[in-house]
Amino acid sequence: MKSGKEVNEQVDEENQTQEGRAKKGTSNAKNCTSRCTGLGLHKIFAALPEEEKGVLHATCFAPLLLIDPIAMILTLVIEIFDRHLGDMKFQFRETIIQMNPIHVCLILGLRVSPITNEFLFVDPEHMTNFRMRRFPKKKNTYGLKEIVDALKQAKLEKHQEDVLRLNLLKIILSFLLSNKGRNVEVRYVDLVEDLDQFNKFPWGEQVYNFLRRQIMEFAKY
Repeated sequence: MKSGKEVNEQVDEENQTQEGRAKKGTSNAKNCTSRCTGLGLHKIFAALPEEEKGVLHATCFAPLLLIDPIAMILTLVIEIFDRHLGDMKFQFRETIIQMNPIHVCLILGLRVSPITNEFLFVDPEHMTNFRMRRFPKKKNTYGLKEIVDALKQAKLEKHQEDVLRLNLLKIILSFLLSNKGRNVEVRYVDLVEDLDQFNKFPWGEQVYNFLRRQIMEFAKY
């Protein structure tokens, strides 16, 4: 039988463990929140001139522009982490929810379907016209500052299609596929060259895959 001192020591140890888990969960949630929200889509859209807003409404990202900022998102992310069972399963009381790509479609209004090779197999050595104009240096990724600088130049040149392309890249980088390095892959830069193909791309599927990787990554810590 344990002495009173031993019992107290065990209780203290368990409390410290729980506090450590809570801090870790909060840290993970903060990181996830930072990556998932980026600059905040509503801030990007609110800062745009009316003409640019109107053009964005004609793209596949139009449903995103109707989403209001989510209050207390950090608390929301912590609650989701606390209920994570593994993969994309979450438990809320007695109910287990399996998140699927269709849920991204229902929440964000983005298309879901299998991603075909023609969309994302890009030769970085082959420079599309758009990339040659705006990002002449051959790279695998381009950062937010490069996109912002290119956007300023496109506006000075009054090249409206490139302004639209660069605004779409900002949405991808700052909202849909936000990442710690704050850069966008060259495949998306080339994809936006053809706006018709860009609008046909299953962004909901890509967001789901990205979200799944993020959750599984944070679940390891």
